[in-house]
Amino acid sequence: MLWKRFLVALLGIPLILLLAYTGGLAFFLFVALLTCMTLREFFYLGLRSGLRPLFGVGYIGALTYIGIIYIHGDLPSWGPLWILILVLGGLLWYFPGRSLTDAAFTFLGLFYTAFLLSYLLLLRFSQAGFAAVTLAFIITWASDTGAYFAGLIFGRHRLWPEVSPHKTWEGALGALVLTLLAVISFGPWLFPQKSYGVLIPLGLSASVAAQIGDLIESALKRLTRVKDSGKILPGHGGLLDRFDSLLLVAPVVYYYLQWRFFI
Repeated sequence: MLWKRFLVALLGIPLILLLAYTGGLAFFLFVALLTCMTLREFFYLGLRSGLRPLFGVGYIGALTYIGIIYIHGDLPSWGPLWILILVLGGLLWYFPGRSLTDAAFTFLGLFYTAFLLSYLLLLRFSQAGFAAVTLAFIITWASDTGAYFAGLIFGRHRLWPEVSPHKTWEGALGALVLTLLAVISFGPWLFPQKSYGVLIPLGLSASVAAQIGDLIESALKRLTRVKDSGKILPGHGGLLDRFDSLLLVAPVVYYYLQWRFFI
């Protein structure tokens, strides 16, 4: 199991950083593919609960939303309104084969994947660009890695067994520690003009966000009684299992950098 996780990281991390460095259409296509695949996994969780999400509406809404951001280079104020209109319009189109619950779950899936992952594009389009995206990924990877190994080695006290029986307080602390070490190590290289007093609070807040994102996906899997959201990544499960933390880290990094760095 561990060697599979290492192999996925060894192959995946350089590829993601290369796409982030390249930016432009290549990075947009990466975000678009990631959005559609995580949305698909989210919808299949709903299917296991007896829901019937609007797959077609979801994919069109997701691609349109992130496409709008790619074209504008920013988040237009009417972007979320487009998703709401599309989902409600899709509900009318499929009526009476779908319910209001199906439409609500579809809208939730779009928010959970497309809206949150769109912050990767917003980070890349900011003045900080590649540095901002890289920092978001580094924080995510450090938090996940710290939680995994600290929990594996030192884990004794369950963090929230009703949601995730394997997560521990020791793992949560390990996530914070390794994230801080990563921010201290890579932060000055990515943002050479910024002090530790600015970077350390970002690392702490983003690590907490990463762990909350992990718990949210664990709760979704617990509700649908599945171990993993998918099987595409050996040793990790699905893409939601791998990127659940990033879903919240990306917006936290974006708004923090906007607040402190005026990106």
